[in-house]
Amino acid sequence: MANDFKKNPDRTGKEDRPDRAGKTGKKGAGKKGRTPKTGAGRADKSSETAYDRLKKALEPYQKTLETNPGDAAAWAGKGSVYLRHRMYKDSLKAYEKALGIEPENPAYLYEKGFVLLQLNREEDALQVFDRLLELKPDNDKAWNLKTSVLCRLGQHEKALEASEKALTSNPKLAGAWHAKGTVLADLGRYEESIRAYDSALKINPKLARAWEGKAFALCSLDRPVEAIIAYDSALQINPDNAKTWVGKALVHLKLGKYKKALEPCNKAISIKPDLAEAWYCKGMILAGLEKDDEALGAFERALRIRPDYPDARQARNSISSKLGIDFDEEEDEEETEEEKPEVGRSVWTRKEPTGEIVKRSRGQERERRGKGVKREERVRKGPGGEAKKSEWARKKLEGGGTDKGRGQEKKQGRKVVRKNLGKGGEKKK
Repeated sequence: MANDFKKNPDRTGKEDRPDRAGKTGKKGAGKKGRTPKTGAGRADKSSETAYDRLKKALEPYQKTLETNPGDAAAWAGKGSVYLRHRMYKDSLKAYEKALGIEPENPAYLYEKGFVLLQLNREEDALQVFDRLLELKPDNDKAWNLKTSVLCRLGQHEKALEASEKALTSNPKLAGAWHAKGTVLADLGRYEESIRAYDSALKINPKLARAWEGKAFALCSLDRPVEAIIAYDSALQINPDNAKTWVGKALVHLKLGKYKKALEPCNKAISIKPDLAEAWYCKGMILAGLEKDDEALGAFERALRIRPDYPDARQARNSISSKLGIDFDEEEDEEETEEEKPEVGRSVWTRKEPTGEIVKRSRGQERERRGKGVKREERVRKGPGGEAKKSEWARKKLEGGGTDKGRGQEKKQGRKVVRKNLGKGGEKKK
């Protein structure tokens, strides 16, 4: 997870730069005797929207294309503007227009391949880079991005060869050393990967993703102190990378320092709330702190973001079993498919919050017992929409308000299993 290179490869190998969105004013604006211009003489940039900036950047290329629609450079200029605004589909269309006019232009091929990589179209990107390398076999940056494509496709041996060719063409390309380190780490060759990352950092000490990759390799070699130092170095350069914060939290988690791990994990979530790895990490931390209810909610959140997350699913099932909430997942999925054939969803992805499920099994018992209210009859809707009352819900409580009534319910091919809990939390037979 520490290898951002596979997800967000850099095109040039230049240093990672922090977000400049907060930059205000021009250099020297605060010098003595100089007053910033305001009023009618200058537009208020603070009110300028992203759409306004996009429109302004596209304007010169649009004017050129109105008079000369066959200007390949103008189409490529539009593609570049769209790419800066992360409008990848529009960027791709513009570069394809440029290549329709100049099909063997290496610069346009390179940009098209990069855009395809951002759209997760690895096979198409690989074809573009292969074509580019036929025209320019010594293009170090093309070999570097081909390494990224092959790595995503799981072809690590070929990716290693591509990184070597990039370094043969340009041994001072920091991005290529980083790419090689990433491939070696994926192959489990961590000592070699650290040497590759060090080579990248020797060329460019501010390459944050190289520090992050090195930290991951060090953690994998059970060198946690050095790993944390490397993560801190990466965060000094780019403090807004959520995955780097997760990596640091995982090192503390590995050391069993749960409270210390919670802070970087929460920082990651504040930066990127839809990062499944951050919620999984938080769930593991909360489980270590014996906050099982909160841990269950964190695992559920991770699975809502990324349903095909096996580690989060396994941890969720383990903690739910510990809480006394058990279910036959395969049969639940079958029932859901029968009721709604067009959607197959797990019971844990329904809209009902996890807290309510936990309350039904643990917390509500005390409240009902204190008020002397009889157990409500739970209502479940059948496939046709009619209300059905479960058998166990109709049984009266026995033993002074304990949960002896909870058992097993078998109903038309579906089995729901709930573990009976006594006062001390032990299972009842």
